[in-house]
Amino acid sequence: MSKFWNFKKELLSNKNCPKISNEDATLHIEINDSSEVLSNFTEDSKPIINSEFANFLHNSVKDISVKDNITIEIVSKNKEKSDNITSAIKNYYYNEFIESERKLKINLIFSLITFLVGTFALALTMVNSFTIPKVVNGVIDIFAWVFLWEAVDLFFFRRHELRYEQYRQMNFINAKIIIK
Repeated sequence: MSKFWNFKKELLSNKNCPKISNEDATLHIEINDSSEVLSNFTEDSKPIINSEFANFLHNSVKDISVKDNITIEIVSKNKEKSDNITSAIKNYYYNEFIESERKLKINLIFSLITFLVGTFALALTMVNSFTIPKVVNGVIDIFAWVFLWEAVDLFFFRRHELRYEQYRQMNFINAKIIIK
């Protein structure tokens, strides 16, 4: 067990680790040309990055805190400078941010619905505890607690994950992008 703690301490003391440093995190990316980054499909003349590049960016920032600013430095081997890449990255993550916002609203609605259904079922067991057979009352009680727990899970746990995604998307929207 002490090997684990020593290894962890060594990793965390490493100054090259972007999560530990107080400086902004910089991603250095080399590409042949913009076709490796840009999607072949555009909507309303708004370029976006392709999903493969988006996955690469997502994996590249996993060890970077959402509190840190991100700088993306893209070096093109063909010495091609393209402002489309900058707008494509920002457009892609703006679209993702809007989708996350929709997911948060849906999460809130489902949380509220499951809470109300659970509360109603729990109130039903309390009001009709003498007129309903004990087995049915027990089933309704379990039903109520399952719905109440689902409301708690949706609102407090899953909502946190969605917020974290939004913070990461905001990092990319506000990222400083340098193309060389």
